[in-house]
Amino acid sequence: MTILTILLGLIGLGVMVFVHELGHFVAAKMNGVAVEVFSLGWGPKMVGFKYAGTMYQISWFPIGGYCKMKGEMVPGIAGGTGDGVPDVDPKPAEGSFLAAAPWRRIVIAAFGPLFNLVFAALIFFVIWWAGFTVYSSDNRMILATDHTLDNFAKAPPATVAGLKTGDRIIAIGGKPTENFQDILESVTASPDTAMIFTVQRSVDGALQTLSVPLAPELDKDTGAGRIGIYAWVDPVIDSVQAGTAAGIAGMRRGDRITSVDGTQVGNTIDVMQLLSKKPAKIDLGFQRGGAPLNATLVLTYDDKGAANLGLAFAALRYRSTRMGPLAAAGKGLQETGNTVSLTIKGIGLLFRGINLRNAVAGPLRITYYIGTAATSGFQMGIGAGLISFFRFLAFLSVSLFLMNLLPIPAMDGGQIILFLVEMARGKPVRLRLVWRIQLIGFSLLIMLTLFVTFSDILFFAGK
Repeated sequence: MTILTILLGLIGLGVMVFVHELGHFVAAKMNGVAVEVFSLGWGPKMVGFKYAGTMYQISWFPIGGYCKMKGEMVPGIAGGTGDGVPDVDPKPAEGSFLAAAPWRRIVIAAFGPLFNLVFAALIFFVIWWAGFTVYSSDNRMILATDHTLDNFAKAPPATVAGLKTGDRIIAIGGKPTENFQDILESVTASPDTAMIFTVQRSVDGALQTLSVPLAPELDKDTGAGRIGIYAWVDPVIDSVQAGTAAGIAGMRRGDRITSVDGTQVGNTIDVMQLLSKKPAKIDLGFQRGGAPLNATLVLTYDDKGAANLGLAFAALRYRSTRMGPLAAAGKGLQETGNTVSLTIKGIGLLFRGINLRNAVAGPLRITYYIGTAATSGFQMGIGAGLISFFRFLAFLSVSLFLMNLLPIPAMDGGQIILFLVEMARGKPVRLRLVWRIQLIGFSLLIMLTLFVTFSDILFFAGK
């Protein structure tokens, strides 16, 4: 992980936290509640300044943040210990959080997640308004069981359904799939959902169109749907790094690999299959300008067993339709709604026996994912990098919106439940009980944080 990846990840995470806490801050000010501390990060203050009664600060632990309101008890973050919580509730001080009417406190609690949702919708709006480029292979596929790169305990859905290498998936559930990215989005979002795959197949030179019923299976390691296919990518070189195996051998952009050690290859998966044996060197046959050539590459391998070829294969470019402001706003709202729906499905999958250690990411891995999405995009240009960066932030902002509304003590959703109970009873819940509920919730969050942080460490350790 490079310094740039870490920096971009921390910036992205900081933006999401800032937007969330800004929602609480704005709602508190609107409802006459004083804000004592507005912090990005947890722990002791690193830098900050005080203005109009509020301390604005950056804290030493650069993950998370909080908006501490007057009279609010936040165990472990805002100094709450429980020792000073009285048995008999005093009259709340003017301008304090507890002095506000319950409905006002509900608004304050809800505005944090709501700002995250609005932020996601704004990102999707700008992306569709500005337009974007998708880099992907086309909709031609390779059957995974035609190779031995992955182990399957049983035949995957694509094999069972009778799909074949070279088939083109042109629609799923009636929705056209122009490229492999479209296929991935439909499949990963629909585990155990029966759908009709519309497939084009060449038989004796004639194209046949087939309707194939197929249900993606749930991958319990990732929580996503899968059917057991790879993207068909022609082995045409797009770039070569100087000083690498391919660079030393004289490979150039535009070269088309035709064989590895005398075995003919038609796509990049064929190449990976032959490299999976980890040969020390390989003889590549390739075409340059129609002329057949050969080169010998001396190989090294990374810690995951992947060959360090030093080349990248060409991907196709798909440009989105440029939209006006109204159409982009509608598309942005539609994509936000779709993301909310998919995230709810994802939360539901947590209770279906998936591998939580792999499927649930903590702050370290989220930082890594944000940074990786940004740096990968920036390799294709500034515009692509910004699109990747902010699109990923939009998806995470929707997740933050939903997770914070879960009825868990110490989360915004748990707070809202308490305030609704107070409205129903017609009198406040006792402060000591509130503090205890908050302490339980905070303790649960600490345990969850420790679990996901440990999972993140194992992830980076490759275990």
